Amino acid sequence: MKLLDNPENHKNDQGFKLLKSGSKDEGLRLLREAAIGGQPNSLATILWHYVLEGEIKTAIKDYELCLPKAITWIAAEKARIDKLWLVSSGDKSTVMNHYNYQVANSKSNVALAYLASGKEKIAIDLWNEAAESHGHIEARFYPIFNLCKSNPTAAIGVLKNSFTKDELQDLIETLVEVSAEGSGWFAKWAKDGLDVLKKVSQGKGAGVQGATKAAAASSAAFIAAKNINKFVKDQMEESLDEGGEAFDWLQDLF
Repeated sequence: MKLLDNPENHKNDQGFKLLKSGSKDEGLRLLREAAIGGQPNSLATILWHYVLEGEIKTAIKDYELCLPKAITWIAAEKARIDKLWLVSSGDKSTVMNHYNYQVANSKSNVALAYLASGKEKIAIDLWNEAAESHGHIEARFYPIFNLCKSNPTAAIGVLKNSFTKDELQDLIETLVEVSAEGSGWFAKWAKDGLDVLKKVSQGKGAGVQGATKAAAASSAAFIAAKNINKFVKDQMEESLDEGGEAFDWLQDLF
């Protein structure tokens, strides 16, 4: 057997090709079958599409159904792959890291569904897990982006200290696409946050001065996970000391 020779991998590949070719319903059907079989790439993909299309309850339901299956599937694949003689240890490690990354990706995606359902604590915990285990970039970005509505001034400074301009450009472009092509909660959340960022970065919102106290108060209720909480607080202190530089930096992105 080969490194990727697993029925669920084949089903994932077929479903993804159908999805990209425009056969959306058939592609998602195959991807869901693969996710139920434990394939983590498929799970991350269907969760993203559920959230994009406003199927919030379905996203949470399928995540809770499929995540344990993904953990079991990955363990079984590791046991199978470890027995392969003609595959380098580096290739084996790369594949297993990819599977585990897709678990983090699934957590980051479904966290949006939990946030949409008013379960912020669960969402933050999931983002924290994804960020800690694999440095997942969206999992680091979304909690800060969500802070934009309650304290955009602080959020802009934290974004500047947390991401390169290229990284932030890619993240913002994704949300622009979501706001234009998605439906329901996710599209509105993306659009509202982007609008706030744009207005404040262009000098139409609150200034930097006086933001520190508001930042601490507004973020306390929002950020429940201790690691993200500490990170954001530390970054707020640094970014607010920098004054208008953060605004000049972000304004270039709009």
